[in-house]
Amino acid sequence: MFAITTKDLSMEQTKSPALSIILCSRNDQYMGNSRWRLETALNYVAQNVQKLGREADVEVLVVDWGSEIPLREVLQLSPAAAQLVSFLLIPPEIARELQRDSPFSQVHALNAAARRVTGQYIGRIDQDTLVGERFLRTFFEMHDGAIQPGIPLESVLLFSMRRHIPYRLADRCPSFWTVDRFVEWFGRFLTIEPAPLSRPFHDAGVGIWLLHRNLWEECGGYDERMIYVNVMEVDMISRLIRKYQMVDLGTLVDYDFYHLEHYHPWSVRGTSCKRNPEQPNVFHPNSKDWGLVEYPLEILPAHASGFRVKNVVLGHRPIHFLLFLLMLVSTGTEMAWDVPMKQLKRQYSIWSHRARVAREACRGMSLIRWPRILLILWMARKGHG
Repeated sequence: MFAITTKDLSMEQTKSPALSIILCSRNDQYMGNSRWRLETALNYVAQNVQKLGREADVEVLVVDWGSEIPLREVLQLSPAAAQLVSFLLIPPEIARELQRDSPFSQVHALNAAARRVTGQYIGRIDQDTLVGERFLRTFFEMHDGAIQPGIPLESVLLFSMRRHIPYRLADRCPSFWTVDRFVEWFGRFLTIEPAPLSRPFHDAGVGIWLLHRNLWEECGGYDERMIYVNVMEVDMISRLIRKYQMVDLGTLVDYDFYHLEHYHPWSVRGTSCKRNPEQPNVFHPNSKDWGLVEYPLEILPAHASGFRVKNVVLGHRPIHFLLFLLMLVSTGTEMAWDVPMKQLKRQYSIWSHRARVAREACRGMSLIRWPRILLILWMARKGHG
């Protein structure tokens, strides 16, 4: 197992949390019920922090990017989450100015959070990623020096890929208890989202991107020119990896991060949004005011909503087990159908494309010439494998 140590902390450092978790979101319906996904993620990490008794050592800052109705006014958070979570409000007019023709500038949002959190280590997650107890326990063992010797924790780059909670479950927006049990029982068997072939492991969907706050400051965080989708982590890592060692955190914690999937299983994963153009790879690409420090932004506490995380004992309430079992059967049945249906859709797409090519090739030609034209197209396709 990879071992990491940390140096003694100063008195000033010990007053701050060990870990700041940052994420960004907006009060909209992005790819389904995004508000439910955010609520679940926040309640889940708060529950796991509470289990470890480390409430004083963790803070969670949600950047509310341009919501007309602030997220803090509508989320249903548990008392543990309300104690742990704060919101950095980015007014709609500022968000529109910074994102320009992009729908959401994550680089500005996350940099703003990184400049304002107080934790010694800053971990970026997606707004619909569940942070597991195994990761938290391992992080605190590394931070407290229980795992040693090795590379100083403050000079290492930590990245983990994530597992996927199936769309067919997440789309139902089940109760928190259901999601919690599902991850507890099946989490280790869930699919890990890999990096593309021939790409490094950190060129994948983010479970967590974690490093000391001094490294964020040194490199200026995310490149704020990258207001569109794709490769913002890859760019930041490529700058830092020149000086610091990269470690696959996922292998240490068994990829203890669980993404609430919002892509339909029949769809092509990805986006049609504008992509970031290639930029000169400067170590610190931003101005001294990176992270929106010139804006007087508010950080507000979460509202206590009265939401309670129910501790249901299946043996005492058989109805809960029955309902849970029925949901699993229903979800599993849909997932089983998704496999052939996705293949049928793929085949339909292939043959639709071939039909369009054939139609264009035969357009304006006499019927008697069609067989020869189609044969040539077929042989050309076979020749290309």
